[in-house]
Amino acid sequence: MRKEDLFDLIRRVTEISGVASPIIVGSQSIYSITDQVPQIVRGSYEADFLLAGDDSDARIIVNKELGVTSTFYDTHGYFADGLGLATVTLAPGWQDRLQPLKDDNDQVVARCLEVYDLAVSKLIAGREKDLIFLCYLLDGRMISMNLLMERAETIRETAFEGALLPRLERLHNHLRSERSAHELAPLINLINQLKSR
Repeated sequence: MRKEDLFDLIRRVTEISGVASPIIVGSQSIYSITDQVPQIVRGSYEADFLLAGDDSDARIIVNKELGVTSTFYDTHGYFADGLGLATVTLAPGWQDRLQPLKDDNDQVVARCLEVYDLAVSKLIAGREKDLIFLCYLLDGRMISMNLLMERAETIRETAFEGALLPRLERLHNHLRSERSAHELAPLINLINQLKSR
């Protein structure tokens, strides 16, 4: 998705839902820190908006008007996916780390997941495309393995604790042929720590 398409969706989500400065939780969050996004982001047709709590009615409206089954998607080729907290895994304290996404006039139009919170969310989702995205963040030095593991460990404080070890093992299997043992040490250490519990 191009940045201009994301901004178009943000404007439409804001108008339809009445939610000012909506929260973006998917890979499009990376636009808050760079315009140089990987093909996996540019090639995506969707932007994920967290509409929970008091905004739950807005989620229904957004999905109806701008979602994957909408005429908007048929016409424009991209769509908004309104999500609730049950469909995305977020590290404790994520609300306090949200990053502003500003338009050309320096106005905040949305809030995005901080890059390590985004990375952890992708780690727990654990799909092939999520692992590819994590590789992009690591290769581009947008995140470090050490800090990623520190943030990932906080998932132990959530209901998704049981998913952490298998996702870390999957990430290790994905990376081990391309990374040195030194680079993978924080990942291996956390895996071993979780296994020894």
